[in-house]
Amino acid sequence: MSTAGQHIDGEHPEIGWPRAIVTGIVILVVGVGLTVVAANEIILRVTSISRDSVAYLASAVFLFFVVVLAFVLRRLQRRGLI
Repeated sequence: MSTAGQHIDGEHPEIGWPRAIVTGIVILVVGVGLTVVAANEIILRVTSISRDSVAYLASAVFLFFVVVLAFVLRRLQRRGLI
């Protein structure tokens, strides 16, 4: 059994509600910033290729950032930081 500041042989300590809420908000802001804003900027700025190509590129960037964010979140979770 673990307590808030201590952990036993490989168990991660609990982070508490305030830290969990702040961490969740930060993750959402960064996630939305990387995925939606980046894809939107591609759609607005890239004009030298066809409309379909821009849509595919924006979708690929969106998917890439979602996968990277999931990987980073899993690594942080494994290390007990979130």
